Amino acid sequence: MPFLDSSRPPIRNVLWLFYSSAFLSTIMFSASSYASVSYHGPLLVVALVTALAAAFFLVLFLRSRDERERQINYRALAFAFVGTLVFSLVVGMAQQVGLHSVSWLGLPAVMIVLWSFGLILYSWRDR
Repeated sequence: MPFLDSSRPPIRNVLWLFYSSAFLSTIMFSASSYASVSYHGPLLVVALVTALAAAFFLVLFLRSRDERERQINYRALAFAFVGTLVFSLVVGMAQQVGLHSVSWLGLPAVMIVLWSFGLILYSWRDR
């Protein structure tokens, strides 16, 4: 497949494209909930397309070039997974106590933030 060969763009560019498309998708999903009925559908389509682009760029990023980068990605994903589980547990317990619920769109944002923090943490740790 041509997009998986060694001539693909540098990892930083792919990561930047992932963050940009994920951010744009979040903005579009949020805007569609406040938009009038005539704009709701087109904004959701744009949000879905940018979310699919973010998923594509994430897959490209996770196909790292060497074993060290793959280990960093694996550790960062494990960190984000555990952190998201803890966040979900805390939110669930807070809802049982009677506090307000968190939007389901907040969970992917938490996962991306924790994964990014894990990438930074484990890439500095391995130097």
